[in-house]
Amino acid sequence: MTATPSLVLRGGESVLRFAGGPVALRRPDKEHHIPLAAISFVHAEGRSVAIVLTASGADEPTIYRAADVDESGALAFAEAVTAALPDTPAPDGAALVTTSAPRARDPRRTRRPGIATALAALLPRKGRTSGDPRG
Repeated sequence: MTATPSLVLRGGESVLRFAGGPVALRRPDKEHHIPLAAISFVHAEGRSVAIVLTASGADEPTIYRAADVDESGALAFAEAVTAALPDTPAPDGAALVTTSAPRARDPRRTRRPGIATALAALLPRKGRTSGDPRG
């Protein structure tokens, strides 16, 4: 069994993730978890990805889209998810999708040093010369 690499597509305010299990689609207000059995097919066209869910013959399929993504990333994402789809999908994919409020971000990850902090660490301190150890 080969391991599936973790794929992440960012576009606009959407983030798509796939690591071999359910596809996660995160938006500012919602996070959708889409099981592979719920997916009929994934279509990449240019800088857009559409995840089309299975549906009974009478119903229109639900489609989740992410736009403004990297074009080559969209193709790789569609190919990876398509390769992982089960042989027998669920008859009503929309019933399998779970939606929740997005998880809060870890404050340690969102706080990044500014460019001024990075530059200050690289520049010599005032009063020091390159040859004088006394500073």
